Formats: sequence, C-alpha cells, structure tokens
Amino acid sequence: MGLRRWMLQLSVLVAVINAQQTVLWLADNGACKTIANEDGVCVYHYQCLNGTINVNGENVIDLRRAGDACDDYLLECCTEPQPVDVTPSADGGTNNETTSSTIEDATEKQTPDPTTSTEEKNEPPASSVPTSTTPAASTVETSATKKPLKPPALIVPVYELEGCGHRNPHGVLFTIENNVHSETEYGEYPWAAAVFLREENGTLRYLCGGALIDQAAMLTTASCLHGYRAKTSQLLVRLGEWDMSTLREPIPHVDSEVDKVYLHPQYGVTSYVNDIAVVILRETVELGHTIGVVCLPPANQMPTVGDLFGASWGNVPAFVVPKKLPQTILKKTQLQYVSNGVCQTTMRRLMERKFKLHQSFICASAIDTEMLPCRGDSGSPFMVEINGSNNRFYLAGLSTWGFDCNKQNAPTVLTNVAHHRDWIDGVIKRENLNTWSYTYQPNEVSGEE
Repeated sequence: MGLRRWMLQLSVLVAVINAQQTVLWLADNGACKTIANEDGVCVYHYQCLNGTINVNGENVIDLRRAGDACDDYLLECCTEPQPVDVTPSADGGTNNETTSSTIEDATEKQTPDPTTSTEEKNEPPASSVPTSTTPAASTVETSATKKPLKPPALIVPVYELEGCGHRNPHGVLFTIENNVHSETEYGEYPWAAAVFLREENGTLRYLCGGALIDQAAMLTTASCLHGYRAKTSQLLVRLGEWDMSTLREPIPHVDSEVDKVYLHPQYGVTSYVNDIAVVILRETVELGHTIGVVCLPPANQMPTVGDLFGASWGNVPAFVVPKKLPQTILKKTQLQYVSNGVCQTTMRRLMERKFKLHQSFICASAIDTEMLPCRGDSGSPFMVEINGSNNRFYLAGLSTWGFDCNKQNAPTVLTNVAHHRDWIDGVIKRENLNTWSYTYQPNEVSGEE
C-alpha cells in the first residue's frame, strides 16, 4: 500500500466531484518559465495552444515533440490566458482592455480546489454572488497578491463499461500524433500488465508481460516466473502502465504485490509446453479507463484465420533499420494467425525434421517483421476481436517462444489460452474468484451478438 500511495501522490491528485466525472490535478503546480521567459505552469501538451492554456483544444499529444522547461514530452510550459477588463464604462458598455485586475483564472472558477471538502463544494462561495457592478479595489492584483498559476483540471468521465475485453482504440484523454513506432494509445489495451521483481536494494526489474483476467488475478507464462517460485513476496504486478519512462501519465498506475503463483502442473521447462501461469494479486484492484480485464475464449476454441493484436514492452528485433531503443511505451503488434500444420512444417525446416508442435501452442507470423515478439515480450497478451462485438477482445495467446526473433520469416509461438481454459477456471474457483469476470457477455444495447 505504501508504494502505491507514494506513486499516487507523486503523479496526480484525484478528487471525485459528482457521479458523472472525476477531476484530476497535477500534484505539484509545476511553475516554469516559457521560451519567452514568461511565468508559466506545466500542463499537458494538448491543454496548451500557442503558449497559452486552452482547455478546449484537441486532445492530441506528439511523442516526438521537443522538450521544454517541464522536462517531459507529455507536458508543456504554458501561460494563463490574459484576462479581459469588464469594468463598466461611462456609457454603460464595457472596457475590453487587457488587465490583470478584474477576472480570476478561468480554471479556478470552473474546477473546485482539490483540498475543498464535499460539503464546501456544495455551497456556493460568497464571492459568487455579485454585490456591485463596479469591481472593488481589493480585487486588483499586484506582484505581492498575485496567486501562483495552477494547471487546469482534467475531467475524466466515470467508468461505466460492464464486462470484459473493452479496448480504447482512440486512447484515454488524448490521442497520439505522429505515431511512427507502433506505440499503443494511452489505455488502449487496459488489461496489459507488467511483472517486476523487487531487488534487494529496492529497485524494480522488469520480468515479463501479462493480462488481467479478474480484479485479483492475471495470466502470464510459467517460463517467466518458474525461476522465482521462492521469491513470490518480491514480485510486483503493475496495472494501468503505459510509458515506463515517465510518472506523468494522467491516471496513475497501480502496483499490487503478489499473493500466489500457480504454474501449470504439466509445464515443460525445456519444451515450454503448457507455458502458462495464474498470478493471484494480494489486493483487489479497481477497474477503470486504464485498468480492465480481457475476455477468455471458450475452452479449445481455436482462432480463425485473421489478425492477432499484441501489446508489450519488449525489444524490437535487431534486424530493424534504423535501430531502435528499448521500448518504454507499450507497443502495438499485429500478427497473422498460422495454422498449426503450416507452422509445424515451417519449424521442421528451421529446427529438425521430427519437430512436433504441441497442442498447447498456436503460431503467428508477422505482417511487418518489426512486430515480431522479442526479448522482454514473454507473457505479453495477443488478442483477437470477438465476432459481433463492439471493439471487444478475447485473449488468444501469450508470447512464449520462437525460433529466433532476430531472424526474419520465422513464425512466433504463443501459448494457446483456450486450450488451458478449464485449468484456468479451476484455479480461479479455488481462489473463490468468479469466472464470469472474463466470460464474454454481449451487450444488447450496443448491438452486440
């Protein structure tokens, strides 16, 4: 709990103001100097237009944007809009001259202070009732009384989706501009999880990916966790993560310690057959826009010919030119399903003539070789869209092994999740959790079948 609370305080401050939305504030006010050497405040890039705070702008962020005083590509140093003088003139009109003495920051009027209690928010402040048509002398701001700038609040609608497998194709709160490295949108695959090992010195080491299937359970590969069976207390599952290089994502990620790890009893350490594990979290996590559960396919349902979509933080294969740095933003991968017969024939050419592909595997090939799963991708989820659904997905496979991710034209091998559905259900029931959390139920309101 301590680590989670520390992360929450460092990144944003949260306050629920009504049943329809949540308001988020950056925790530190982030005073800065703009390029023009004006006093400014760090705001999210899409909240700044031509150097001025603009909460009505397009929610777009350019990942390749050059940094400024805020030292984070998600943020930009921005000044508040210049207030307008609305002092009544002698002829009954108004003087629309720029001044700093008559209008408070618009963001202060539109959003409550996060430190204000619920009772205080429900009562209109005394200053909201006009008592005179002429501004009082006490409202004039001077260098001694001017309030520090505050970043505008982020309005997040309350999460109301029901069921599993909901993807956010356009991201949460903002959309990426100039996306040339196959990054996922922020919160696009909300079930994507990262597994870490807490070292003796307290640092976290990334081990593998995974997928949330219940508020207290996730799936990953047995090959990822087999060597850490005696270190369960040092394992950490991170949910709602997107870019591991920043703490400035609008909605804070959640870290949960691990309670138990179930490795498949027939897992083959050298053959990787039945390479799957269920991780039980110590804490039940709250679902939201950036944390959700994926649906699991019915037992033994094989994918049809089509696309598989993956999400991972692994490396890009070495043959990709120009060479790319290790991935810190969750990347998006698109593979093409390959039948086990075709995959086995290909593997026999690459490995040995007697190779036999076990039924606990499925295969896929890369449409773009840059998207082949590679080092660090173990356990990462690969999904297929559910027929007749509205952007909802089954977890078809978990990245497990391949001939060599740095060799082109070699298929990648995934753990067949449907093949293990009965075993997964047994573990979930043993833990008194509900299999309905990851069982697809169509939403008739949205026209799903």
